[in-house]
Amino acid sequence: MAKCTALVVALAGVVALLAGAPQGLAQRKPGIEPSIGIKVGNIAADIALKDLNDKPFSLKDQRGRAVVQVVFWATWCVPCLQEIPTLRNAYDKFRDRGFEIYGVVINMNQDPKMVRTIAGEMRVNYPILWDEKDAARARYRVDSIPQNFLVGKDGVIRYTGIELPGDYEALVDSLLNEKVATPPTGR
Repeated sequence: MAKCTALVVALAGVVALLAGAPQGLAQRKPGIEPSIGIKVGNIAADIALKDLNDKPFSLKDQRGRAVVQVVFWATWCVPCLQEIPTLRNAYDKFRDRGFEIYGVVINMNQDPKMVRTIAGEMRVNYPILWDEKDAARARYRVDSIPQNFLVGKDGVIRYTGIELPGDYEALVDSLLNEKVATPPTGR
């Protein structure tokens, strides 16, 4: 009982000390930077691929500059093709504000020529990246498609799922409105 009383008195003393401290001093917590990964709250693992015209793209290069939608897809995937009009419309609506979409084609029973044809027929207006060696697919542990990752300007994953969220455009808009002082670098 004496130990409990001493502990309560000691804690009361600390609280009293902190109450008199300058504002903010007692409330600061050390900031813990998110780690690199593939889950909501992680800094998005980098994807460095070329598009169908051999132009290089890197997710890491977009940190601090753009909100990026990464979607893993294939031409033979019906739900993937059904998502394209929504993605195309969002890209048209938000790209001038710093919105990017990377359509990462998984290299499974496909070739660039066929992908280019389907993308043309679907009027895809965002970069289609060719994951020739399945490096991005493996890094993101994609086992079903479509697989979506929405990454904020700070490089942190804000949404992941096999379909787009119901409030997709509102979410993109809110992420575009966020101010990012210094994007995290990851550990």
